[in-house]
Amino acid sequence: MPITHTDVAIVGGGMAGACLALLFAHHCPQLRVTLLERQPLPDSSAALNLPSFDTRATAIAAGSLRIFDELGLWPQLREFAAPITRVQVSDRGHSLGASLDAGRETGASFGGMLGAVIENAALGPLLYRALGNTSTEILAPADVSSATMTAAGATLTLANRGEQLHTRLLVVADGVGSPLCRQLGIASDEVDYQQEALVTTVGLQQDHAGVAFERFTDSGPMALLPLPRRDGIHRAALVWTCERADRARLEALPEAEFIQHLQRAFGWRAGRFLRAGRIQGYPLKLSLAREQVRRGLALVGNCAHFLHPVAGQGFNLTLRDCEALARTIARTMAPQAPESGQADPGELDLLEAYWRERQHDQRLTIGFSDRIPPLFASRSLLTAGLRQAGLLGLALVPTLRTAFARQAAGLAP
Repeated sequence: MPITHTDVAIVGGGMAGACLALLFAHHCPQLRVTLLERQPLPDSSAALNLPSFDTRATAIAAGSLRIFDELGLWPQLREFAAPITRVQVSDRGHSLGASLDAGRETGASFGGMLGAVIENAALGPLLYRALGNTSTEILAPADVSSATMTAAGATLTLANRGEQLHTRLLVVADGVGSPLCRQLGIASDEVDYQQEALVTTVGLQQDHAGVAFERFTDSGPMALLPLPRRDGIHRAALVWTCERADRARLEALPEAEFIQHLQRAFGWRAGRFLRAGRIQGYPLKLSLAREQVRRGLALVGNCAHFLHPVAGQGFNLTLRDCEALARTIARTMAPQAPESGQADPGELDLLEAYWRERQHDQRLTIGFSDRIPPLFASRSLLTAGLRQAGLLGLALVPTLRTAFARQAAGLAP
């Protein structure tokens, strides 16, 4: 079986893998990077004809927007993104709430925004269009049937191509429940929240004006994220956390009845809901890999950590991981003395340095995403008093509000 060689092989061509490949191209252009994706890729050169409904969206925090801006991607993303200029956090059935405003929280904003929301149907092709302007080798479809770790890296067998690929650094980015992680003996600790996230696009009677809502209800958090207006319709992305037993019932409702249920659950802070697209549901759990680095190996994205969608932290945490990995390797890959040869991107000391840098941010972000939902779902009077005190603190104490905003934006020290 023929074998080829590369410096870095990224297995998984989703948003995590594509972003990491772009960051390597930016920070380490001297490295040979190969991106492998199991599925055929869409035509990134085709015009983006996005539907008004039935698309999933990603909330990109201010810190992540700064990363995209450094990569030169923000001008392209901006065309398909809706800015978030204010975030309203509230507890259903209580009058208190907190508001984060980009004009006030300047240390947690980018270009006058706390973040932006972009539909995945636009983000994916834009990332691959940018990759087409780099030296990244993209293999798709590429089915990695086995991976063997060696003293010099890893050897991948690509069953559908009848070839092998040897890499000095293998980055696994193939999602939650990663087949490659299972094969490599990397276990994950999981917490099943016994909840489902219902995701859809809704039409609004009034303009959202750049406001994102995080609404906590008895059944769980509800997030409403601004989307660009399309076909004359004010739109928003909805993530509705519900009990597992309620998913099938809500999915089966006719559109008009679903809108009525949504209005009762969410309230009127965003005005009247008019339409809803196709509903997609997925189970909610916390999954955290017990190892994220080994000699010649690193994990990024959902195979490293899969979070509750509250506050939209998952992708933003992943992007910060990817940037740190690329920067850490770039520092080591700086021009070497001729006699020393090129540094090894799979060196264990190097990967452990990256992991030490990322542990604090991961602990804070994962802890926040794990603890907030049960706090707001509890019906106990004591817990209700504590969360109302927390919202009051966010409303009245500028330093607390700023710290919260910077953590949510991915800009905490």
